[in-house]
Amino acid sequence: MNLAVFDIGTNSIHMLVAKIQPGLTFKILEREKDTTRLGDGSFEKRRLRKSSMRRALNVIEQFHQMSKKYRVKRSVGVATSAVRDAKNGKLFIKEVTRRTGIRIRIVSGDEEGRLIELAARSNMDVEGKKTLVVDIGGGSMELIVGNGKKHYFLKSFPLGVARLTDHFLRKDPPSSKQIKKLEKHIEKILGRAIKKIIKHKVSSVIGTAGTLINLGSMAYESEYARPLKITHHHMLKKKQLEKLHGQIASLSLRGRLNFPGLDSKRADIILAGSILVRTLMRLLRIEEIVLSKRGIREGVILDFIAKNARSLSRRRQW
Repeated sequence: MNLAVFDIGTNSIHMLVAKIQPGLTFKILEREKDTTRLGDGSFEKRRLRKSSMRRALNVIEQFHQMSKKYRVKRSVGVATSAVRDAKNGKLFIKEVTRRTGIRIRIVSGDEEGRLIELAARSNMDVEGKKTLVVDIGGGSMELIVGNGKKHYFLKSFPLGVARLTDHFLRKDPPSSKQIKKLEKHIEKILGRAIKKIIKHKVSSVIGTAGTLINLGSMAYESEYARPLKITHHHMLKKKQLEKLHGQIASLSLRGRLNFPGLDSKRADIILAGSILVRTLMRLLRIEEIVLSKRGIREGVILDFIAKNARSLSRRRQW
């Protein structure tokens, strides 16, 4: 059977169409993404802007129409930080359902983390090992320590790159004072969590989502002068990130747009990402992060398979 998954994030809206196969594996048939910036300007007043909602609704309707050519049997979706935190978030989701019939689930920070970890571990050689999964979105960052069966630490933090850019990096380019202030803010928010995570002595750190993938691409292309083809085991090393940060920290938005490997739609928020990841690696005293292209969308698919395994196994037609 074919399943459509919608992910309504702070920066982007994604859709995956997956074919669930005998043996309860899945194959991705279609990937779509649009950088809608649903969360723009929503963090202080905790309300989604009407213009942002209109833009997002149009994209969701377009993706929904595209999914129909795959004859999907089921459409499911999740909404994360921007919708979760907005006072009018539920009204927005009701409008999505009214227009498309898709039931979107507003997930808690903990549930978001669980789905992300499920996906991130699924194609890594970490069976039974204790790992830290880091997911950085536009509105929040999730940190999850687990071994595939048990969570030792799972928490969502209001440290998404769009949120941090809005609150701290308002000059173009940001001043060194603004960058220092942001670093101190991150240290304050993560202080207790870092101590707990270090005690668990994880075997590896896995990073997911667009910010980390894009930082990895920028670091690689800057060093090797060719685009990075992300595998599930590519490493973003601390020394590479330090070099990259030194290159982009003083650039204006226009200057960053010309940087090798940068997704131009992330030009205004990538510096916040660099500061966040750099600070996190320093606090955790780690030298590298393994990059994974799998995230919450694949987690939704895996969760759907696990919860419907019995009925899926009985299907006569796939």
